[in-house]
Amino acid sequence: MDKAEIKAAKSDLRKRIIAKRSSLSDEEVRDMSAAICRNIIQLPEYKCADVILGYYSTRKEPILFELFDEAIKGGKKVYLPKVISKEDMEFFRYESPKDVAPGSFGIMEPVTEEKFSGVSSLCCHSVKEELSVLMIMPGVAFDEEGNRLGYGGGYYDRYLEKLSDMSGRNEKLNFSTVMVAYSMQKVPYITVEATDIRPGRIITEKSR
Repeated sequence: MDKAEIKAAKSDLRKRIIAKRSSLSDEEVRDMSAAICRNIIQLPEYKCADVILGYYSTRKEPILFELFDEAIKGGKKVYLPKVISKEDMEFFRYESPKDVAPGSFGIMEPVTEEKFSGVSSLCCHSVKEELSVLMIMPGVAFDEEGNRLGYGGGYYDRYLEKLSDMSGRNEKLNFSTVMVAYSMQKVPYITVEATDIRPGRIITEKSR
């Protein structure tokens, strides 16, 4: 397929899966989100993480505030994304619901000023020689091969390139990635492009 065909196929798949996800009841979202949070907490990548790069759920995405509360209680730093421009987003510190307000696209975004900046984010707060970061990202769909379909803006792909560059410049930064989704968002196949980055894991309410 050429680029136009790939774009059209992705757009059609997004519409179908978002509509399917929108049909979930609030109770189903709450129950499956709680299970997803429990499954993430069991991950070795979560247990060793100093920093959690999360997201604020919208459009019946998995809700992660139970996870954020647990992470903060455990001494981890939590950051949420904020769209800076048509090309870029950055992550800012989250400690409680007062730290967010409506932002781009009507999505809640952090209003704090402490931006995640790699190892320097913890240099004054940790004696660890390495900084471990777990990015938890949303998505529209995933397939058998572990490919992720996002919302089409490319924000996470570009930010992951930035994290990779940050890690390459400083070996003290290690990062891992997890996409969270409901099992009903799984599809047989997603056509990927060179710029699409595959998450390290995909966690659903059924993950073990």
